[in-house]
This record gives sequence, structure tokens and C-alpha cells, in this order.
Amino acid sequence: MKELMSLPDNDIQAMVCFFETIGSFFKVGDANLESLYLEDVIEIINRLKATVAFMNKIESPEIDYERMISLTLYLHLSQQISIELSTLPWLYVSYKHFLSNEIDKASQLTEIDGQQEAFQKDTYTIRDSIYGSYELDIEEYNDVVSENIYENRYPGYLDMRYKAIVYLYRNGANLSKNRRYVIDFLFHFMRDIGVIGGVSFEKGIEYYSDVPQTTLLDEKMKNSAVTVAKIVLNEEMNHNLSGISPKYSVLKMGPTWRAPNLISALYFSVFYLRPGTDVYRKCENPACNNRFVVKTTNGRKKYCCANCRNATAQRNHRKKVKANKI
Repeated sequence: MKELMSLPDNDIQAMVCFFETIGSFFKVGDANLESLYLEDVIEIINRLKATVAFMNKIESPEIDYERMISLTLYLHLSQQISIELSTLPWLYVSYKHFLSNEIDKASQLTEIDGQQEAFQKDTYTIRDSIYGSYELDIEEYNDVVSENIYENRYPGYLDMRYKAIVYLYRNGANLSKNRRYVIDFLFHFMRDIGVIGGVSFEKGIEYYSDVPQTTLLDEKMKNSAVTVAKIVLNEEMNHNLSGISPKYSVLKMGPTWRAPNLISALYFSVFYLRPGTDVYRKCENPACNNRFVVKTTNGRKKYCCANCRNATAQRNHRKKVKANKI
């Protein structure tokens, strides 16, 4: 896992070296060449990296909430990968989180009749799993779901994904507890912080607004961000661990584990990470891209090996000597 975590983003040559050294994600047949789309391979690697990053961040004493939310949305909204090889007994598919499905079928949900409520006041009262209740402005709701164009609305309010989330927020009262919680969180995040145009592993969240109001995250939303991240992590991990099975070895006279492919084995190694205790840390040698597992209590360990520590010390010494000569 540490070799995969150390791969530079989208570095094809580094990926080739990884597979030549470690092995392929799937068993390759002896007779025929198997082909994979490069985009699928990169996506598999990024999903693994995102999962490990979750493990590092969720229990961290100083959480980078924007990065954690971007990882959450990246996994939630990523396109599902499907891989079919002659060596696979069945089609490999990455996990498709429920948010994408709910957004796709939002328009099929029957809209709640709000005529009586609209006659009495200017808002719809929403039972909110984060704030208890929320007053949703009726005029704003209608503008979003009907795609009316008003110059006084905020950037991105016509985005189709946001339209689905607003619609689900008002009309999805019968969704399961976890699904409702995620919808409520995303509604408040996009309404108050900024409407999300896109999200990727490398770039994070891309907003419609130039300056998203990330400082407006209150304590309830921060706590909710952690809860939503745990929901996503739970689904991502359990899906990728589903092929792991215990097996007794008479040679070792003890238990072993069988993994159907390298992907499952990598997720199994993540399974044994202890959030809040073990983290993958990037080596602070600028010339090194390695990441290594370290105890969170060991804040002094900054380098993956003695060579990197010495190389950095020598580099800093040369800089200091050069600066003194000027």
C-alpha cells in the first residue's frame, strides 16, 4: 500500500514501474494480452488513495474539512468503473454510492403538495436531520427546481445536480436515515458555502462562485461532515472487502486470508489501519515522493529513511552557507 500511496498523480511511468514490481490489479492470462483503459486504472488508484486519506483525516485532531468534504464528494459522485477480463470470473465494478442514484431518479419522486403551507407563509418547514428544522424559502425553491432565471440568485443555482439536491431536500422525507442525512448536509453546504460545479481527486471541489464561503461552516456542519465521511468510508470499504474470505492453512497451522485480486488485498491492508493512531505521512525530503506509516503520536518522524533525513539536512546546510556568503 505504501508504494501505491507514493505514486505521483497521473504519472504513467511510475504506474508501469509499480505494476512491474508489485503485480497487476487482476490476474493476467498467459495466452492472451489483457487491456485496460488508463483512465480506469488511474481512477482505481485515486479511489484507494482517497480511502486512505479518509482514514488519516477522520480522526485527526486538526481536520481539513474542505479536503475531507472534497474526498467525500469525489467518492460519492465518481463514475462507476466496470472492468471485464477473461481471467475474471465476474465483472469487476467499483462501488456506486447512493447519492448518484438518488440524484439520477430525483425527478421520479412525487412532489409534496405545499399549497396550504404556501398560503400561510413564505417558507416550507423542513424536518432537518442536522438543525432539527429549516425554513426553506418558497420562491427560491421554485426558482431552483423550475430553472427560472433571476439575476439576484447565487452562482450555480441552475446546476442540475443542485436542482436535484434541493428537490430531494424538500420531498425526500421517506429516504433512509443515512441518505436523508447526506442530502441535508449537501443542501446546506451548497446553499451556504457554494454550489459545486465538479469535483476530482487531484483538484478537489470546483465551485461556481469565485470565493466559496468555507469559513461559514459552523460546528454542526463540521460534525456532520465527519458523519457523512464515515458513511461513505463504511460503504467504500465494505464493498471492496466483500471478496475477502478466511482460509485455514495446514502448512502454517493457522488462519490465512484469501483475496481475489490485488485491489481487494490493498483494501484489506487499509482495513488494518487504526484511524487516529496510524497515518500515511509524506516524506519531507523534497526529492522524495514516498509515504510511510507512522504513529500519530510520533510527530517528530518526518522522513521515510535516514538517507532522506541526511539529504535534507545537507541541502539545508548548503542553502545556509550560500545565504551567508551573499
